[in-house]
This record gives sequence, structure tokens and C-alpha cells, in this order.
Amino acid sequence: MPRPERPLDPSAGPVQAFAADLRKLRAEAGDPKYLQMARHTGRSRTALSEAAGGDHLPTWETTAAFVKACGGDIDTWLLKWERVQDQLTHNGLRSRSELGLVTEQQDTGELTPPHPLSPVVQRTDRPDSQADILLRLWQEQRTQARQSENHRAIMTLVVVTGTVSGMAFVALQSNSRIASAAVALGVCLLGLFGALISAKYFERFKMHMDGAQLLRRRLNDLHPELYLEDDWAANRLQHESNYRILARIRLEHLWVTTHLGIALLGGTVAIVELAS
Repeated sequence: MPRPERPLDPSAGPVQAFAADLRKLRAEAGDPKYLQMARHTGRSRTALSEAAGGDHLPTWETTAAFVKACGGDIDTWLLKWERVQDQLTHNGLRSRSELGLVTEQQDTGELTPPHPLSPVVQRTDRPDSQADILLRLWQEQRTQARQSENHRAIMTLVVVTGTVSGMAFVALQSNSRIASAAVALGVCLLGLFGALISAKYFERFKMHMDGAQLLRRRLNDLHPELYLEDDWAANRLQHESNYRILARIRLEHLWVTTHLGIALLGGTVAIVELAS
């Protein structure tokens, strides 16, 4: 049997409180073994177990892997992790093993600054911390939107492949008009399904892109001196000026129209085969 984890006192500090929350999340997920969590996330078992040990604040990558393995909400835990990180940084509570920001003088108990070449940079400005959170959330929304487009492209490939195969069967089939009509009808239904799934994937894409746009606006409000929205709008106007006709064509309309064309082709061939 694995050794039981040492008890934690959430009131002892933000690190132990964070570790206690991670243990609670794992318990709610049915106490999966750390080896199982490691296989599921690709993170080492040691890193995952130490994340809930309460000795130090784990990296965000390890925290995200822990949360993912336990079915937690990544956005919620990112905010929790950022709050603990900021609290530790602002209160000067992190030891050298946690951040490398300060070193302790054993003789006097005084603190000395980190080495100037230290790769760790202390974050003491709250707005920058908020900007980091917004950027991470923005990147996640963009990633989700990209995944929707990738899934739509895969489904379109499936529909086109099925259409080509079905039409080839109809072209080569000369003995049974009923079989040819059935296959053509299947192509018609496949085209209708492709149009529906394309519209659905665009809806998901639009949801994530709208979320990314909202986060971008909040980032612009946080740092108005960067003129993010002004540059974005200027770039869009320049693009629409360079491509006056193409900019007016909606890509999602092309995909849906393509699938509806496949459905029309299949329906037409089915009717012709039955009428022959």
C-alpha cells in the first residue's frame, strides 16, 4: 500500500492551503493513483505528488496537469494559482527553493537580493500579473477556436471522401438502379450532415473568438498605452482595403454551401437513378 500523505494545516499558509485544495480535488475525483495521473497527463508521478505535498507551490504546468487528471476546471485553478503566487511574492514568503528570489543569511537572518543573473524574475506589479492571466486565458480561447476549425476540416474531409466513394460506386454500378439510388441518397444525407456540423463548429469557433476578443479588450483597458485595440482596428481596415471583395466573403458560408452542394448532388443522382 502507498504511504499516506502527511497531514496539512491550511491555516499554516497559502502553499499548504493550496495543496489541501488539490488533495480535496483529487479526493472528489475518486483518489486516482499518482501513477495513473502521470500516465494520463505525461507529468511525472513525483511532480504530481509533490504538488499536493504542501512544501512549495508547484509550477503552473504541474498544477494544470494535476487539475486535468482530476477533472477540475483549468480556468478556475489558474486564478487560484496566480493568487497564491502573487500572495507569496508580495509578502516575501517564498524561500529560495520556491522562487530563488531571496537568500537567507544564517548568521543575521537578513535577506539579500538574488543574484543579478538569476533566471527568475520577481513580479511585484499587480497589473502585470493580471495581464499574464488575461494573456493565458486569451491563448486558451484561441487554442479552443483553432481546435474547432481543425475538427471541421476533418469532418469535411470525411464528407468529401464519402462523396467521392459513393459517386464512384454509382458510376460503376450498372446492374442495380435501386442500389445506386440508395448510395446517392446516402451521399445526400452525408452532405446535409456536413452542412450542419460545419455550422455547429463555426458556432463553437465564434464563441471562443468572442471570448478572446473580450479578453483582448480587457487587456487594452489594463494597458491603454499599448493601443492594442487601435492597432487591431487599423490592421483590419488595411486588410479590408487590400482585399475588398474577398474580405466580404464569409468562410463559414463557403463551407456550408459546399456541403449543401454535395447534398444536392446526391439527391439529384438518387432521383435520376430512380426515374431511369
